[in-house]
Amino acid sequence: MEIVILTIGTILTVVVAFFYNDYLNRKRIQEMIIQRFGGKPEYKDYDFDDIKILWKELKDERCKGDIDDITWNDLNMNDVFARINMCCSSIGEQYLYKSLRNTNFNSEKLNNLEEKIRYLDKNKNTRIDVQKKLLYIGKRNNNYHVVTFLKCLDSFKLNRCWIYYFLQIMLLIVLVLAVVFRNNYAYLFLGIVFFINISVYALMKNKYEINMDLMVAVQSVLQVSKEFTQKEETIFSEFKEYTGTINKLTHSMALINGRYQRQYTADFVELGAMYLTGAFLFDFIVYNRVIIQLEEKLTDILALLNLLGEIDMAISIASFRNSVPLYCLPEFCKENKIYYQELYNPLLDNPICNDFNLNTNCIITGSNASGKSTFIKAIAINGILAMNIHTCTAKSARISKAEIYTSMAIRDDLLAGDSYFVKEVKSLQRIIDIIEQDRFVVAIIDEILRGTNTKERVAASVAILRYLENKNCIVIVASHDIELIDLLKNSKYDNYYFCEKSENREVLFDYRIHKGVCKQNNAIKLLDLFGYPSAIVKEANKYSSIL
Repeated sequence: MEIVILTIGTILTVVVAFFYNDYLNRKRIQEMIIQRFGGKPEYKDYDFDDIKILWKELKDERCKGDIDDITWNDLNMNDVFARINMCCSSIGEQYLYKSLRNTNFNSEKLNNLEEKIRYLDKNKNTRIDVQKKLLYIGKRNNNYHVVTFLKCLDSFKLNRCWIYYFLQIMLLIVLVLAVVFRNNYAYLFLGIVFFINISVYALMKNKYEINMDLMVAVQSVLQVSKEFTQKEETIFSEFKEYTGTINKLTHSMALINGRYQRQYTADFVELGAMYLTGAFLFDFIVYNRVIIQLEEKLTDILALLNLLGEIDMAISIASFRNSVPLYCLPEFCKENKIYYQELYNPLLDNPICNDFNLNTNCIITGSNASGKSTFIKAIAINGILAMNIHTCTAKSARISKAEIYTSMAIRDDLLAGDSYFVKEVKSLQRIIDIIEQDRFVVAIIDEILRGTNTKERVAASVAILRYLENKNCIVIVASHDIELIDLLKNSKYDNYYFCEKSENREVLFDYRIHKGVCKQNNAIKLLDLFGYPSAIVKEANKYSSIL
């Protein structure tokens, strides 16, 4: 009796401990979700080769407007992605990256996204429940390759599947014969066929299991999608369109994935049983059948991936909006215009805000480190955020739909044999080529043609800017070359500047943009402040007055 009581007590203790541990784990996850929302994401070293897979695989070459690599890198858009990203799943991260890269403006799509953002921001319990489900998909390495797997399903099939059917039928036949005739020859034949089948199973098992990791990732997507079809909220209504596909594939995949997962938790007896049943090659046949079903429903599955990614991204955007000091929903206008009130760069923790109103081209002058580059990056980044995630880091924004191209952080390319100046020329040429197609472009250029001598730089810069002034574009140029202002005096270029003041042997910047032209320079002053020999400073001032 004591042994029975002890056994029951031990079982109850294990059961209680299991459920208590599960409770603590769920509580920890919920607290983590609540704590992270509305905060600044922690720094993480992202593998962007994996994150960009969805964008690359589903990219339509016929579509115009994708942010090109030069612009993306000029604007530190990987850092912008990291600042926004609070996604719980790999597909959410990939969809966010894809959305930031694609500026094919669609007002209906933006309105749909805004509805999701607002609902998930206001309804905390629903948001937490959604995030828990998205964590089930997670960010395992294989999950990032689901789209590649789906786009290349034919290459993942097991070759010569008819052999597995043949061997399966042969085993069934000789098994029946052995039961009927019960003689040594029948048993020998059964043993030979069984050995052949189990050998085929063992040899093909590794290839099959590599692919099964991707199958598990697809199943997690389908499982979460199925749970979203059962929700009544409007933002999940699009999932219901794919109920038939989800139910059919979930049933098929659960069967094969269940057997695959059990091998990691099974004891020796169950593993032996798996190999015995493996002799019927059932796993391989079902696997190929599932691949065929996935091929038939590929369009639906890709649509579900996008829907899940959008839900995850919407939560990240809601969190981002709660984490910044100021944001607004952009207003889009038909005229070519850029208007921001209290605009700032979202990558700055303590930003200085600026108002900016522009309906033509402009040249922004100013001293070194006065804020020109940071400001023009803020214009470009907010243009991208406005058209892609319906959010601007400003008090208000009224802008036109545009493709955004930059030429800023130029570097020479020794492997390609391109000098700094050649890289500049190519960077500017690509912008001119796009503008020549009469596509409205906001072109942002930092220190135009700085890679050559002053005389030719100014001459070529004026020629390029004159050529662009009557095109279908807004050109914003930041430059130290005051000569540009004089040579473009009667052109369609407004003038703005950033400046600084000296105080107690310090150069103080206000990082405010002003209308007009900046005539002061601080390069020589900085030499003095950083302790250069007085002889150098004196000589520099002498030549400055002559030039």
